Amino acid sequence: MVLEDLNLLLDGKAFLEGGEQGWQRGTHPEDRKRVGDSLRHALRTGEHWNFEYRILRATGAYVWHRAAARPTRDSQGRITGWYGTTLDIDVYKKTEAALLERERLLQQLIDTVPALIWSTMPDGTPTYVNRRFTEVTGATLEDITATDGSPSLSVIHPDDRETARQAIQISFETGAPYRQRYRQLRADGSYRWTETRAEPLRDESGGIIQWYGVSSDIHDLIMAQEALQERERFLWQLVETLPAMIDCAAPDGEPMFRSRQLREFLGYDLEELDSKDKSRLAETLDAGVHREDLASVKERYGHSLATGAPYANRHRLRRFDGEYRWVETRAAPMRNTEGRIIQWNVICLDIDAEVRAQENLLLAQRHLAHASQAASLAELSASIAHEVNQPLSAAINSSAACQRWLNADPPNLERAQKSLERIIQSANSAADVVSRIRALFRQSTDQRNYTAIADVVFEARNLIAEEARRRGVRIDIQCEPGLRPAPFDRIQIQQVLFNLMRNGIDAMASAYSEKVLRIRVSSTQDMVRIEVDDQGYGIQFPDKIFEPFFTTKERGMGMGLSICRSIVESHTGQLWVENNEPLGATFIFTLPAET
Repeated sequence: MVLEDLNLLLDGKAFLEGGEQGWQRGTHPEDRKRVGDSLRHALRTGEHWNFEYRILRATGAYVWHRAAARPTRDSQGRITGWYGTTLDIDVYKKTEAALLERERLLQQLIDTVPALIWSTMPDGTPTYVNRRFTEVTGATLEDITATDGSPSLSVIHPDDRETARQAIQISFETGAPYRQRYRQLRADGSYRWTETRAEPLRDESGGIIQWYGVSSDIHDLIMAQEALQERERFLWQLVETLPAMIDCAAPDGEPMFRSRQLREFLGYDLEELDSKDKSRLAETLDAGVHREDLASVKERYGHSLATGAPYANRHRLRRFDGEYRWVETRAAPMRNTEGRIIQWNVICLDIDAEVRAQENLLLAQRHLAHASQAASLAELSASIAHEVNQPLSAAINSSAACQRWLNADPPNLERAQKSLERIIQSANSAADVVSRIRALFRQSTDQRNYTAIADVVFEARNLIAEEARRRGVRIDIQCEPGLRPAPFDRIQIQQVLFNLMRNGIDAMASAYSEKVLRIRVSSTQDMVRIEVDDQGYGIQFPDKIFEPFFTTKERGMGMGLSICRSIVESHTGQLWVENNEPLGATFIFTLPAET
């Protein structure tokens, strides 16, 4: 169509002098300045004018137009006028915008898809790599193009490069799709496993126009596959080297796999059973299980196959050399996510040596029972002798003292009388010990009465006082005032105190310092606490000192402390020892203050 303002074109001077013209009122506000600048330039220079801008229509809408104008000249070359046209290009403009938007979206898709996309010419010359390719590998299009135009394969690991080159060359020559796995360089210098695929784009005649390829990172997949293969190899090796016979069976019990140990034990391969008339399972049981165990094995195995219950049985199984050996067989079902049995896993252990050893052990136990009875009698005799020996030793010491007081000149009858009283008390203690032992055999209960613990401490001190005086040991007793009577067997606790006091005196036999045996009685919470403290050389083996027959004395039997602990624990108390600093040891035992 003819340019609207013809007068303007004929009179370029009016346009150049400015002022709003008709064409300006019909031009989109955003385009007016650009149109004006372009048109002024054409009028000044006489150049052809071409421009695209939006023009107002009668409908009130702006529509894209393309304007073109050329000057006319006289014989002297002077511009005599301008002629121009405008074309409606709105549909074209909108189509172009749509195409540009689609191209932008496609490019965005190519750049953001998690894959490395590239293309080459039919001869393999690289023509394009997407943005992610450069970001991931650090290589540009120029970096992967060799000087002769072929792909350089510089991003492929040197050890994989030749294989990849041969494969892609075959594809370029034959047009066959390309697929290859190799280690690909990353921007940080590391290599990751990548799978690359490429397909040719062909024209209507079948000729290759372009090659399009995509490279996907499969490093994690490869690592997982390698780990899985390594685990499979490890499990296979484990099954083959495990010192046990492994068998895998179908849901109906038919054997599917046997480990090397089982094959060697039976002497034949699983496939050899396929030529038999029976099933693999029936042939295995009939040929291998001892006839006396066969019925039991079939019954239990059939029950497990029918119910899915685990199988466990001991029976005799025929070895390749014809010998029947005891084995223990266990089987458990393997189920899928729906709970259906898909396989039975079986383990068979050769326990023939254990069964024979157990038979020998039962025989030895019968012989040992007689020896144990004799040993128990000896142990009981030693215990009785130890317990009776304490009051008897005290009686002997008191008798010797009484004899000295009577042989004195003049005789000391008062002290002799006290010695005789100690003899009588020791004899009574020995009688009480024997009574307690007899009560033990009659399964009688001990005599527990509420007794003042201080009285029992002093009684035990009186029993051992003569021996302590003779060996130069002073006994120091400290009792917390106001202690309430506690329920215990007087004679048994007296035995414990006497034994601990005597051990303390023995411990200070070679001591050069003052020999003092301290006995402290106190209460703590709901317990009565008694401590026997010596100044000897301490306990070398505090963990073993209470074990029966363990002794550090040259002529000791090792029963005293064991019996003491048994008595204290029978009263629901505790007995233990602590080494002192720098010398000595303290034996401590507690008794409940209430029943």
